[in-house]
Amino acid sequence: MATELISLGILFLCAIIGGIIASKFKQPAVFGLLLVGAIIGPNSLNLVQDANMIRMMADFGAILILFIIGLEFDVSKLMKLGARSILIGFLKFAIVLFFGYETTLLLGFSSKIALFVGVILSFSSTIVVIKVLQQKDMFSRREVPLLVAILIIEDIIAVFILTFFSGIKDSSIGLISTFEHIIFSIAILIAAYFIMMKILKYGVNIILKNNSDESVLTFLSLGIGALFSYFAFYLGLTPSAGAFLAGSLIASLPNAKEYGKAIHPYALIFTSIFFISMGTLVNFKSIESNLALIGILIFTIFISRFIAIGFLTFLLANFKNEQPFFSSIAMMSVGEFSLLVAKESEKFGIGIDLVTITAAIIFISAILMSIGINYSESLHNALNSRVPMKAKLKLERISSYMRKFFDQLEIENFFTKKLMSESKLTLMLMILALFTFFVLRRILSMIEVKYHAIVLYALYSISAALMLYLLSLVYKRLKALHHTLSVILTNVDSSKNLKKCTRILNNLLLALLLFFSAMLFPFAMFALNLNTWANILPFIFVIASFYYIRNLIILIDGTHSDLSYRAGVAAAKS
Repeated sequence: MATELISLGILFLCAIIGGIIASKFKQPAVFGLLLVGAIIGPNSLNLVQDANMIRMMADFGAILILFIIGLEFDVSKLMKLGARSILIGFLKFAIVLFFGYETTLLLGFSSKIALFVGVILSFSSTIVVIKVLQQKDMFSRREVPLLVAILIIEDIIAVFILTFFSGIKDSSIGLISTFEHIIFSIAILIAAYFIMMKILKYGVNIILKNNSDESVLTFLSLGIGALFSYFAFYLGLTPSAGAFLAGSLIASLPNAKEYGKAIHPYALIFTSIFFISMGTLVNFKSIESNLALIGILIFTIFISRFIAIGFLTFLLANFKNEQPFFSSIAMMSVGEFSLLVAKESEKFGIGIDLVTITAAIIFISAILMSIGINYSESLHNALNSRVPMKAKLKLERISSYMRKFFDQLEIENFFTKKLMSESKLTLMLMILALFTFFVLRRILSMIEVKYHAIVLYALYSISAALMLYLLSLVYKRLKALHHTLSVILTNVDSSKNLKKCTRILNNLLLALLLFFSAMLFPFAMFALNLNTWANILPFIFVIASFYYIRNLIILIDGTHSDLSYRAGVAAAKS
């Protein structure tokens, strides 16, 4: 008991010291907490020796981090993000994942290690980005709302990624069975979410009428968080997924801000302990032996995020001058979800200390991000002068077209409302078809040995007919959705008819489909335990996606005469 108390006291004192160090160097608190944790850990000064307590505090801190993020996330916020933010968020994750995955493979590591590294590099730190921008009085910049929206998208992706890794218990059971388990578990958890939402809407008012003390809000929040975390764990998922949903549930209540205030002191304590606890797992010898790898991964982060954020925000969000550079540098820091993924990798025995490597990358990327955003304009000027004028004009034309397209999607008009309704209906039908498939599969596997062959064939026929009917409904809705998007494209450029707009849309959708397939394939390899030869397939998908991107550019930009080019150059110079 004495050892635990001493260790706990050291952790709390170190949280203060870490905060002081971070503020002294004008860095986010995460920086100081990880550093102090590494110094006092068993691999350094060994001041905290109780490994079980450290692990328990880290697990509890991780749950609270997800709860806090969920507390700041309301489902209604997702609907307000817009198609532009959602697409950039998913593409950013996919691009960085692909770069990280392929770089790690080229360095000679296994597919499993490459997948974990790719995922680790893909997440930006919500805490670091917001804190640094606030400290430097840059939070009011035009780029920030979009960056925050991308961070929200990443938070949602992170929950699903953690759920995927926690759901894979045995790779030998197959992808379908694993996917089935994860889907049903998530469905039950979400069903519990909506049931609890209905109960809370009535129950909270009754509780607060009888006792309006702030402590009631605290205990209610923590109680719901603990309940959902345990329920997720019981279903075979990560407790973090349950904590995120619990936080989102609290955020949906009318007096959500009051709950946030009540839980804030506890959140501050345990999130600080989480980062210190993760710091104690850092092995300086491991950093030294993996120094070259860390350097290469930092360089990979810089290149991939410049492409994923800088280029995409210029192309889709019409960011001008140094804004794309500022955005890519601001999103450079690797964060808290990366640590959770690294910690999750320990359960698979992949043979590399990813916690230490991730902590080092967080450390370095946070410093580079904090310093780099001050020089975004200088970086822009240095690179901009080297880009040919012809390429600039072509990119400007494509950017203008894509911006107008997304502007049309986000305008409250007839087509946008129709698009939203069709999207919701299509999604519901796809979910229904997916669940029907899993339910039928489960039923047929249960009765397979009990009935005569004729009965089984009849059941198979009925099941096949039902699935074909549902898939036909999904196809019809997707076709209607496709037509609506094509009509919206005709409003972007009146010189292009519906047929040409349909070709533009087809090439865009095929490019996105192939690229996201390249992103998802490593997860399938991980679940199915495929041989390394399969790593060629993501490359093939990406190359094929570039073919459709080329067709897309030709269709959007068309052919421009030398006269128009010279006119564009003259306009750019004036």
